[in-house]
Amino acid sequence: MFKKINLKSEILKYILVLVSGTAIAQIISLSFTPLITSIYTPTQGGELGLFLRIVSVLAAFATLRYEIALPIVKNDSHSFRLYRLAFKTTLIVFVIALVVVIVPVGLSIQVNTAIFYLLIPIAILFLAIDNLGTHWAIRNKDYKRISYARITNSLAGSLSKVGLGWLGLGSAGLIIGMFVGGVLASCWFVIDFFKAKKVHNVKSNSPRNYLLAKEYKEFPLVSFPHVLMDLGRDLLIAVLILKLFSTEDYGLYDLSYRMLKVPMIFIGVAIGQVFFQRCSEKVMNKQDVLPIMFKSVKTLALLSIVPFSIIFLFGEEIFAYVFSEKWRNAGTYAEIMTPWLMVSFINSPISALPVILRKQKEFFILSFGSVILLIATLILPPIFFEMDIIKTLWIVSCTQTVYLLFLIYKIFGFAKEFKQKMD
Repeated sequence: MFKKINLKSEILKYILVLVSGTAIAQIISLSFTPLITSIYTPTQGGELGLFLRIVSVLAAFATLRYEIALPIVKNDSHSFRLYRLAFKTTLIVFVIALVVVIVPVGLSIQVNTAIFYLLIPIAILFLAIDNLGTHWAIRNKDYKRISYARITNSLAGSLSKVGLGWLGLGSAGLIIGMFVGGVLASCWFVIDFFKAKKVHNVKSNSPRNYLLAKEYKEFPLVSFPHVLMDLGRDLLIAVLILKLFSTEDYGLYDLSYRMLKVPMIFIGVAIGQVFFQRCSEKVMNKQDVLPIMFKSVKTLALLSIVPFSIIFLFGEEIFAYVFSEKWRNAGTYAEIMTPWLMVSFINSPISALPVILRKQKEFFILSFGSVILLIATLILPPIFFEMDIIKTLWIVSCTQTVYLLFLIYKIFGFAKEFKQKMD
């Protein structure tokens, strides 16, 4: 009995540390957002959104998703070996990307375009470092470091965007501002990396590193295609909206999508990271994970009702008032996407469970169906039925909501199957 109480208090402590850090970071970001949107246009916001999607996809290539294995590996030294290996692959991808962008940078007539291409490889490097460092911190339960990194990213990035916007740099100001925040935030994890390097004394070219890479090959072979599919989906959405509609429409969509993701970043990610660490321990000890799953889903379902209901009913007026009249349509998009993002928020912590249970292959197939459905509902209405972006988003939102509910049902099925094997 006391063990249960202590376990719950430990989980609560970790969640509070992460939530408080994330809350401060989000408050900073949200406080600056109205000022940033008053300086920049939806078209410029769309260019930043496209940049972020490209970098996210390539950063996944850099680490091959070995960062997900860091909290799972039983031995600390073995986990750090994977860390070193993933860091090495990150440097390789960084150099390749740097070589690739030399040509478009050299041919670019506009400064903004040159900056867009030039910052891609550098942003890949620091985003990969952030991903690796975050999961290493999760392993060591160093949630304060994650919180500090998020606050640094938010404050430095927001201040940079505002300052560069006032200087009239346009979309380049947004991209450079995002880059500055990411670089400074990753410093927290770089420091931690060198501390761990002294403790474990692991060489980057050690044969044991590659033996471990082979042992956990399901992460690059299965989990990597899965996350690549998710990130590639977001990039494809960006490209499709840009081609089928306009850069302004994508900028409006991107703002509404990011604002609806705030509860997920604010609470869902924090709970999800603690959930990942605790479930990893339970699976290694062959214990039932269903109680934690039910608690996570129930908590997020209750927390989501009020904020998502307000956006669904008054999104257009809220966005016009907070972000200025030129962003009003972003509020309309937010109203439409509310059911979809609400269910995604509820699903966010438990979506990591298939990785812990080594069910990546099955989950990949399920998620692939979601991507196919999303692409089809985004392409077919405007091409074959000449629907505008409003009607198209309604179709996308409704179909994705239903599919995500089905996905939650299947994830619980994985947990029940694991419980039956343990009984």
